[in-house]
Amino acid sequence: MQLLYESKHARLEIDAAKRLIRYTRSAEPFASLAEAERMFHELGAANVGIDRGELALLSDIRLAPGRNDEAFEGAVASHRHELFGGFKRRATLVRTLVGKLQVQRLNRSSILATEVFDDEAAAIAYLLAP
Repeated sequence: MQLLYESKHARLEIDAAKRLIRYTRSAEPFASLAEAERMFHELGAANVGIDRGELALLSDIRLAPGRNDEAFEGAVASHRHELFGGFKRRATLVRTLVGKLQVQRLNRSSILATEVFDDEAAAIAYLLAP
């Protein structure tokens, strides 16, 4: 894995051999919405120049603090295409049923739907399938 981005909130890596991008969210909560916005911009910059059409994206949010307030969800939605668009497949890895339900709810309002898993091996198998 080659590291593309790292902060106290997230890590972005690429496995060129598997044609897989891995976004891993840490357990560190955002101190403010501005801090979250800054991370989204930095992640977007780290993705520039990557041919996403040939890559799959695994978003591992198992450690992320639960957050479903309207302001935060709006911020995520405004960056969704920049961060998650263009990949040939997307999978989100969650830890809890509540997390799964939240991602499924967000999928209903987005054209960038993602498959949701609580098993890492199953998520990777889905992403790497021909």
